[in-house]
Amino acid sequence: MKHFYILTAFLSITILAHSQQKIEVEIGQKHMSKGEQTAITVLIPEAKPNDIEPVWKKYVNNRSIGERVGNLATQIGNIFKSDEKQVNRDKLKVEKIGDELFVKSIEQAIITKHSMDIYARMVELPEGCQFNTFFQYTDSAFINESNADPEQIQNMKSYIRDFGVIAYQGVVDGQIKEAKKEVSRQEDVLKDIESDSKKEEKIIARCETDIQEYNAGIFEVENDIVRLDEAITANKVAFATLTKKTPEYDIAKKALKDLAKEKSKYFNKIKSLKSKIKSKEMDIKSAKGTITQNDLKLNNQQAVISGKQKIVDQLIEKKAAIQ
Repeated sequence: MKHFYILTAFLSITILAHSQQKIEVEIGQKHMSKGEQTAITVLIPEAKPNDIEPVWKKYVNNRSIGERVGNLATQIGNIFKSDEKQVNRDKLKVEKIGDELFVKSIEQAIITKHSMDIYARMVELPEGCQFNTFFQYTDSAFINESNADPEQIQNMKSYIRDFGVIAYQGVVDGQIKEAKKEVSRQEDVLKDIESDSKKEEKIIARCETDIQEYNAGIFEVENDIVRLDEAITANKVAFATLTKKTPEYDIAKKALKDLAKEKSKYFNKIKSLKSKIKSKEMDIKSAKGTITQNDLKLNNQQAVISGKQKIVDQLIEKKAAIQ
């Protein structure tokens, strides 16, 4: 338990530290397939390229219907479909060439009224995934601070920063999902412990019922012994009046022996019933011991669940604080 609380405290500090991290972008020269070009760069903490690639593909396709139709005209030249069907059909293809993602003829009004090509390179770093994006006027020059006004550059940076926020939120969503699974797994452990205690309680109830039946059996046998003793006493009195070596004497003698044997069987039956009672009492003791141990396990497991749930809550706060 001591190690558990230390681990939980460590995770709490780690989560808090990450939750305070703000997504920021930088602009500078980066290497890509077409040489050194101006890149808008964002670091997505705790992420790996394989996590980010599908998020980017979805992000570049998150455009208005008008923009989507405009892109279709650029790439396909067929806009004579309903808007609803057009949205479904007009999905920008994001190609992967080597270590670069390439999307052609995308239109983002918040950046420029002209269509663009966007190249993206992902670099895995110890602290996360570095996402470098290169904007190019379609089949023309790369966009940089020398051929674009400051507002356009700022819009490009905002576009990529927003992607970084969404991507990092997605990473944390995955952490939340796994953390919730862990809570669920620990709750299953708790349920198993509770189920085991209920099973032991049923064992105790059955044993107590059996003990009652055995005690009732002993009571009946003891009554039978009393009646048998009365019969033996009566037969002994009659037997004392008989003459030896007569048929009546021999019959009476055998009858007394049979009664003595029957009485012995009754005592053996009582002994057997008492042995069964002792066995059931041992079972009850064992079951109660298991329940006591389970009560301790339940307390510990509830603490574990509380710790795991705290991690979930902190991750949710961490996601909400990403900006």
